[in-house]
Amino acid sequence: MPKFDVYTEVTNQIIEALEQGVKPWECPWQKNAAALPLRVTGDSYRGINHVLLNLKAWAQGYRNPVWMTFKQAKDLGGMVRKGEKSSLVVKYGTFEAKDEAPEGGMEAKTRGYLKAYRVFNVQQIDGLEDQFPTPDEAAPLETRPIEQLSHIAANMIEIMGVGYEEGGDRACYIPSKDHVQMPEVSKFKTAELFYSTLFHELSHATGHKRRCDRTKEKAGSKFGNAVYAMEELVAEISSAMMGAQLGFQPGHIEDSAAYVRSWLKVLRDDKRAIVKAAAAAQRSADYLMEQAGEIAEAA
Repeated sequence: MPKFDVYTEVTNQIIEALEQGVKPWECPWQKNAAALPLRVTGDSYRGINHVLLNLKAWAQGYRNPVWMTFKQAKDLGGMVRKGEKSSLVVKYGTFEAKDEAPEGGMEAKTRGYLKAYRVFNVQQIDGLEDQFPTPDEAAPLETRPIEQLSHIAANMIEIMGVGYEEGGDRACYIPSKDHVQMPEVSKFKTAELFYSTLFHELSHATGHKRRCDRTKEKAGSKFGNAVYAMEELVAEISSAMMGAQLGFQPGHIEDSAAYVRSWLKVLRDDKRAIVKAAAAAQRSADYLMEQAGEIAEAA
């Protein structure tokens, strides 16, 4: 029996979803599922765990955002129903390793690792209905008024110090000028789609060296190559994470099939790619939310 590899398992789950035409970071909006997965403490799951639990919530139709371990459920007086299957989440940690130094001898280096553990959604557990009530099935996902999104976006742009202009027919971030270009709101089918696209482009802008600094990771980026695909993946997930917190539906890429093909290639070539992308996306979303004064308490 092959040894369990957490990176491979996580990557395979994401690849399977993409092959079925599902973007895991967007899927809660495609069905009435919880968009922001929460720990039993009320803190939100972050990074790749946000993506994995969104995918599971979408697949199973879970409307309750709260997830917990078997032990946590038992300690709270609940009991996981017989036959229910757990969901994979991961814990990131670091350790000190010794490598050969260029000048000879040994030097300590910090390395990261992932450890897998399992959680259940509250809807899989009996006895916790009163403590963690599940929203009504017919209740729509909460969205934020467009006026609020406009105010939040304006705050982000001003505090970030990124150039911004509306006009033309192309939405893009220009790294050499640190400038975001957006078509006017009237060019979009809905105002919500305009802001979804804007937050995607602002997510690209977080990669600037004065912000989250992804300049090293973005070096050599060219349309269609792996570096370009990875950066698009970061911006897509970042925008979706913000959508879950701010209440707007993500999704703006027109040639979605081409992007999905490029993402699949990146994920198949590097089993750690999706974890890296989700971590970078979380940093991007955190940075943007902080600039807007909307930072969420999360762990």
